[in-house]
Amino acid sequence: MENAEKEKTDKSQHFPQTEPPRCRFFSQGKHCHFGKKCKFLHVRDDAAAQEKKSNRLPIHHEGTPVTSEACSEDVGHTAVAVHRRPCRYYLSGHCAMEDRCRFWHPTMFPTLDDTSVSSVSSNQTRSVQRKPQVPRPAVLQEVKLCDLTEDVGQKLRETEIRQLMKRFPKDKVIIQERSDGKVTYYRMSVEATDPDWPFDLKEIDIMVSFPDSYPQEIFTLEIPLDQELPPVMAKHVQQASLEWLQAKHATNGIMGKVELLFRPFLRWLDRSLERLFTEGARQLKKDMDLEKAGLQFIPYQELQASVGESPDDEEDTEADTEDTNDGKLEETELQNNGGENGGKTLPSGEDEVQLETEAARLVENIKLSNPRRGTEVKVLGLRLGENTATVVAQQISVCFQCNRCKITADLTLSGRTACAAQCEKCSSSISAAFRPCMLHHYCDVLGYLDLHNVVPSDLVLQDCELIVGCLSCSQDTLLQNLSYGQTRELNCEHCHSKLSVQAESIKFHYLQPHSNKTGTSTVNYKMFRDPAVQKGKPLPDKGTCKHYKQSHRWLRFPCCGRAYACDACHDEDQDHPMELATRMLCGYCAKEQPYNNGKPCVSCGSMLTRGARTSHWEGGQGCRNKVKMARNDRHKYANTNKTVSRRAAGDKK
Repeated sequence: MENAEKEKTDKSQHFPQTEPPRCRFFSQGKHCHFGKKCKFLHVRDDAAAQEKKSNRLPIHHEGTPVTSEACSEDVGHTAVAVHRRPCRYYLSGHCAMEDRCRFWHPTMFPTLDDTSVSSVSSNQTRSVQRKPQVPRPAVLQEVKLCDLTEDVGQKLRETEIRQLMKRFPKDKVIIQERSDGKVTYYRMSVEATDPDWPFDLKEIDIMVSFPDSYPQEIFTLEIPLDQELPPVMAKHVQQASLEWLQAKHATNGIMGKVELLFRPFLRWLDRSLERLFTEGARQLKKDMDLEKAGLQFIPYQELQASVGESPDDEEDTEADTEDTNDGKLEETELQNNGGENGGKTLPSGEDEVQLETEAARLVENIKLSNPRRGTEVKVLGLRLGENTATVVAQQISVCFQCNRCKITADLTLSGRTACAAQCEKCSSSISAAFRPCMLHHYCDVLGYLDLHNVVPSDLVLQDCELIVGCLSCSQDTLLQNLSYGQTRELNCEHCHSKLSVQAESIKFHYLQPHSNKTGTSTVNYKMFRDPAVQKGKPLPDKGTCKHYKQSHRWLRFPCCGRAYACDACHDEDQDHPMELATRMLCGYCAKEQPYNNGKPCVSCGSMLTRGARTSHWEGGQGCRNKVKMARNDRHKYANTNKTVSRRAAGDKK
């Protein structure tokens, strides 16, 4: 035993014990998953270098006194740390790099008795631990329409007036009140910011007034005539501005919000002022040329006042004279009508009786003009019951497509009242008006659309309101929720006769405008193009979508009456649960037909999905008859040279 212990001591003296190996993950600065349970030593290779680069001041253990040299060395470390950026992660609560971080951790500094070090550290700590600035509350600019109350509307109105007074200096704003003191007008000068402004006149005066119901209603805008701007140009700028305000307000109404419009209007006016001045200058030049020629424009309002039409006739005349420029009669119309009266024109000095006579004849000629213009809406497969006499559209819902960005939007149109809005993506102005016609057994035209910057793609028949005339009692009945391909039956509200209406599909057809005698047309063809969906022509992208590339059809869902490429497209656009489609549109010819799966189109015979049978094997989904297989299909001659036993051959016989 003594010899064994002696041998052990000799071995320990000749072979001393070595420390355990270092953990290769921890030594390289990486994370060790074992942590404290790791059997290797957690010591970093760069511990000495990190200790020199660390921001900590040297701490003396066991209470040893700090010498002057150590204190000076500490001050040097503090001065170096002052010029370094603090670690934003450490200030927020935790820094994963810890002592290996190259940024400054301010709370690592110990407290020193030296005044210079304490002053430096206190200043730096004060600068780092400064309380964050409280963010300023955002100014209320827009609210949801459902959240609008009288108090919120009043606050929005006060905010708009306050921003107006801050936007313009006091010397450029004139505040005027009406005699009753209820309406306040703000007159200010708007200057063009374009450095390449081509006109001598750089300012324009505008007068605005905010009603009590603002911003639920648009503010009133006037261009005063007591300035250097000619009256014709001022009226043109005022009309264009009001149209923009109405379109912006209508767009906000569609999106379900209320917005302060004065500052957006100023930005739009600054961008469009050069264009408005140019258009107004052209109109001014035309008026001056006609005045030199001895002719006179008759404004449409004066023409109505002189003739004394009824309000219904006024609406008909307004709709029929939409193609005239700014509601005025062109020189060609005056000359053509004058030619019927012996080649006379209307000088400016004739008496009032002759003026009324000539105006009445002009109105008659306007009423007799061709109403077939714009985009024709035709009902295909119209079937009216025995007691159903007529059908007139009171209100329709049309899905339009922007000419510029191809974004679709739904607009609700009601007889002859133009609907103006803005595209949500490209902000281009769009407008549409509907002129209804009477449907009966010998006419299938629902009406005509007058469009600007949009084309129709679909008519949502379920959202349309139709007036059905009874043949028995000659009374009208309201009809709603009419679906494609389904017979809608109802009873007359007066005589209780059974009425029925059925429509298969809708066709949009753009009517080319007629040219005048000189062979030139007054319509700008760049503003119009064919409808997006036309019978006999393919649908956009042949009916495919990003979800299904091999499905060449649109499905019409009965839940909303709209046509989408697939159910995923329906769910992205609508917020109600989807019902299975009952009708579909062919992607190759746009023929609307009942839904069928795996069968060709009833019109063009094209397969709408990829399930068509071919003469090839196609993994077993194609043709399996070797007689009908294609010659270049390897399955046609498979196993033809295979040896067959006599027993198998006998069994076959």
